[in-house]
Amino acid sequence: MTKEELNSIIEERGTGAPPLVGILQEIQKREHCLPFRTLEMVAERLATPMSRLYSLATFYKSFTLKPVGRHAIDVCLGTTCHVCGGRRIMDRLLLALHVIEGGTTSDHRFTVTPVRCLGCCSIAPVIRIDSTVYGHVTQSQLAKILEKHD
Repeated sequence: MTKEELNSIIEERGTGAPPLVGILQEIQKREHCLPFRTLEMVAERLATPMSRLYSLATFYKSFTLKPVGRHAIDVCLGTTCHVCGGRRIMDRLLLALHVIEGGTTSDHRFTVTPVRCLGCCSIAPVIRIDSTVYGHVTQSQLAKILEKHD
C-alpha cells in the first residue's frame, strides 16, 4: 500500500479511536491482511503506538496479520463430519490446492481452514466457501465446487 493510498483512507475515516478500526478494516479489505509495513505507516501518520495497532489487529477476529485468500474454505472436522469423511475431504483439498491447513494458495484465491462444527450434521460431510454451505460433499465433487468460486 502506498502512502497516498493510506492517506486517502485516513482522510475518509478520520483519525480518532473509532475511525482507527475503520481504517484497519479498509486496509484489510484492500490488502487481504494487515501488513506490518502498512501498520508502521499508520502508526507514523497517526502518531499511534504500534502496540495499539497490534492490539486491535489481534483482538478482533475479523483482522489477520497474514494474507488470506479471496475465498475462505472452512472444512468441518467435527465428530459427524469426521466420521462421514471430513478428513478425506480436507486432505483432498489440501492436495488439490497445494496448501497446508490454515494456509493460503499461492495465487491468494483460497484459504483453507479446519473448523470443529458448522452445525450441519445432517448433511455431513460439510464445507463452507465464504457463506455458501455444501453438504454431502464427496472428493469427486470438489473440483466442480471450487470452479464456482473464481
